[in-house]
Amino acid sequence: MTTFGDRVYELGGAPLGQPLTGNIYWVDSNAADGMDSVGNGYGVSPLKPFLTLDYAIGCCTASKGDRIYLLPGHAENLTTATSVNCDVAGVTIVGLGEGNLIPTFSATALAGSITVGAANVTLRNIRLVANATDGVTAALTIAAAGDGCTLDGVQCRDTAATKEYLVHVSVATTVTDLRIANCSFVGLVGGSMTNSILFAGTSADCVIEDSYIFVDSADDVIDHLAGASVNLVVRRNVVINADTGAAGYCLRYKSDGTGVAYDNRFAYNKIDAEISVGAAAWWFDNQASNTIAESGLLDPATTHAIP
Repeated sequence: MTTFGDRVYELGGAPLGQPLTGNIYWVDSNAADGMDSVGNGYGVSPLKPFLTLDYAIGCCTASKGDRIYLLPGHAENLTTATSVNCDVAGVTIVGLGEGNLIPTFSATALAGSITVGAANVTLRNIRLVANATDGVTAALTIAAAGDGCTLDGVQCRDTAATKEYLVHVSVATTVTDLRIANCSFVGLVGGSMTNSILFAGTSADCVIEDSYIFVDSADDVIDHLAGASVNLVVRRNVVINADTGAAGYCLRYKSDGTGVAYDNRFAYNKIDAEISVGAAAWWFDNQASNTIAESGLLDPATTHAIP
């Protein structure tokens, strides 16, 4: 990490985009000289990091711009829904590293999850892996207090058809200003997955953009049926459902849910299935296909005329 003026830059030169205002903490499960302990220099230097993310979160101060850096190769197991609870507002968590060195969190129990339980939390460049038999409930849980959450460059992966995520991102009702960007959610064919992104009720001003979702989903891949969205923006995503027998959609707004979907690419491996639905949303230049090896068509189809 380097600084220039009042800007902080991550390794590789990418700017965080805002002045440094809070504390910085470091986490590395592989550190020979690391400890979950306050004092003696632990946590404030990459040479003497904390060992777990949840401990580092507990050291942060709400809404002061604190940041936590996960060093390359960091790894943790998740055994409960709150093994990692991002319950301090305004904290940014950044995984350092690329490829197999991206910090990884493995769900080794069905409830294993990262929960966002406070507002304005950012998670960037981490990998979540399902590693428990019979279906991990959710990779990420955005609680009702998790307004303003950003998931940027988050990866979700299964390890086997029986060691899978049932849902990638579970969003509580009334959540606002959630942003899911540059993410990669990939599931193996087979198993019992229901949804990739599931909204439990209403939402407002949420964005899903520039992400790749390839799943075998028995229901809607992006599901906003339980409550109406207000201004849900879905743009520039690739969403593929490999399921051949489900009756869901790649993207589903509730009938009175508002927003816009544009420049997406949808595919559903069921020849007679509809791809997307949302009677109160705007749709622009989305392509969809039910047939492998053939180009997509405009979806929804254009039936109106503009004078």
